[in-house]
Amino acid sequence: MESTLRGEKLIEAIASADESTLRAVLRGVCADRDAQQLVGKHLYEITKLNAAKTEGSGLKRKAASTVHICIQCGQAFEEDDNEKECRYHSEDMELDENSSTWYDWDEQTWGEMDTEENRCNPDTLRGFIYTCCNKRADEAEGCKLGYHRAVDGKR
Repeated sequence: MESTLRGEKLIEAIASADESTLRAVLRGVCADRDAQQLVGKHLYEITKLNAAKTEGSGLKRKAASTVHICIQCGQAFEEDDNEKECRYHSEDMELDENSSTWYDWDEQTWGEMDTEENRCNPDTLRGFIYTCCNKRADEAEGCKLGYHRAVDGKR
């Protein structure tokens, strides 16, 4: 077995792993601060989906279809309940050098403007635009509407 699983092999290993193995892997992944933030976001999305499904019924949910995290918008969705509600951008963000975010930016002091960290930072997100709709990244809801997509290609 390879020391690091990737792509389809990783997805298959996750699908066949038992609960205790998955919990151990998640605890290990959460040692990385960025991964911890992503895991927390995904857990929040799934918890929010589960709460919405049981709200008002007073009953526990019946056994549901598999829950996925959409790779386009980041929301949780169920395989059997995938309405055309995914709002996403069809193109990546790009640096907007004319944004007021960068007026006083000194790359020798603060480093490069166009970094993954700045693309995720709420304080600098407004310095990027989505090329598909030319809207600022900090205020742009997805400009496309479609079905949610899972990592493993499920829709």
